[in-house]
Amino acid sequence: MRPSVSTRLALAALAAALLPACSGKLVQATRTQAAADFKCEAGKLDVRGDEVYGKYHVAGCGQKGVYSAQCVMGNCSAERLKGQ
Repeated sequence: MRPSVSTRLALAALAAALLPACSGKLVQATRTQAAADFKCEAGKLDVRGDEVYGKYHVAGCGQKGVYSAQCVMGNCSAERLKGQ
């Protein structure tokens, strides 16, 4: 049984409303992980989103890297991509 059009629209609206909140958590997880990796204060890092959702470019303290971040069941984490 397929969900009705109104149910699908309601779910899409809910996802769109939650996306910005999740994005902020992804940036914070990326900043925290990069600060540990770079041995640098988090406030000194520039974190910029990529066109790919969950991918971030980080620069600061004379270093730079590319990170992939995700949130699963409210737990957000990021990891540095190798070769980037």
